[in-house]
Amino acid sequence: MRRRRLILLLLTGGVLLSGCWSSSPIEDLNVQVGIALDAADETGMEKEFEQKGGKYPKRNKMTCTYQFIVPEGSSGSTRDGTQSKIYYNMSETGNSIFETIRELSLRTNRNPVGHHLKIIVIGESLARSTNLSELIDFFTRDNDIRLSVLVLVSKGKASEVLSQALPNQIPSLVLKGIYNNRDRSSRIGEPLSLAKLIGPLHGKTSFILQNVIASGKEPKFAGAGVIKGKTGKLIGFLNESEVEGLIWLTGRGKGGVLKIHDPESDKLITYEIKTIGSKIKAKMKGDDISFEVKIESTGRYIEMFVPGGEPLDESRIKEDEKVLEKHVKEMVQKTVAKLQGEFHVDAAEFGRTLHIQHPDVWNKVNENWDETFSHTPITYEVKIDIKDYGASGTTIE
Repeated sequence: MRRRRLILLLLTGGVLLSGCWSSSPIEDLNVQVGIALDAADETGMEKEFEQKGGKYPKRNKMTCTYQFIVPEGSSGSTRDGTQSKIYYNMSETGNSIFETIRELSLRTNRNPVGHHLKIIVIGESLARSTNLSELIDFFTRDNDIRLSVLVLVSKGKASEVLSQALPNQIPSLVLKGIYNNRDRSSRIGEPLSLAKLIGPLHGKTSFILQNVIASGKEPKFAGAGVIKGKTGKLIGFLNESEVEGLIWLTGRGKGGVLKIHDPESDKLITYEIKTIGSKIKAKMKGDDISFEVKIESTGRYIEMFVPGGEPLDESRIKEDEKVLEKHVKEMVQKTVAKLQGEFHVDAAEFGRTLHIQHPDVWNKVNENWDETFSHTPITYEVKIDIKDYGASGTTIE
């Protein structure tokens, strides 16, 4: 009996210590961290390959740029002593994302793997001409790719965004990391992953996608693209202030700064946001639909240009709160006016509120909700509470 147990223990130990027999050395793999999708624009290298006979039957619909991490130890210093890039990009043009990936196997001995893919950036031209559900179809089907991959749009070429980074940085990882700053800025939209895109795309619901641009060697989150539910295509952009208005409207901000010059005194008021909350109520009067929005926020003075360090008093704080409340209300109104008047889409989830609060009404209007929303009246109420005054001497006496 003891002998059997010993043999069983040895066999179990052998299995556990044998390692993974299907593993591959990291040096033999192309680890994808980012993908840029653009309207077809063959690179000079691709054109040269085709001139020399390296081509296959295809329809050029899109150019896919794949960003790979350079395995540690493969990179080094150049002749002038500068550090070489820790990533590299490869582009292929065709009409099938999967086929372009497999086409890379004719150019490199390393197999591309998508387990660590973080970011997909879609260029403006392609996003305006193609339903996004078609563009993400492959990524949602591939077992190697996680549904947590984040999707962004770029006002310009997406490949340029994946080509810009400061030394020793990988563009795809920088983009993913910027989302961690939502507690510092109210101009960063909610991160949308593949998993979160499937619902609105299949449900033909309008929504926004974070826009990213590049200049010099740096990317920047700058506003958002508006995706029309019925077509699944990009129809335009919200600027940074309009995205900020949408964050206040939905109450989904995690922090940031609200800055305004008092139009009467020209005094700068800088308010650090601690909390944002929003409640939207759908109201019915006969067949007429309207919405009531109530926004609340708490925060603190973070910077004040007060001559002579004059102390604050309660009346002055109340005045500043009123100025901030008016600014937020105007900002939200401008955002909604653009959605209703220019784009004719509900990218702020008013329809979701109506669906929850008045399901019978929603069933009557959901087929043409974007157009109905465009003519729906909305009222706003904003309440800001300055609870903290900082550590300076300009506090209430």
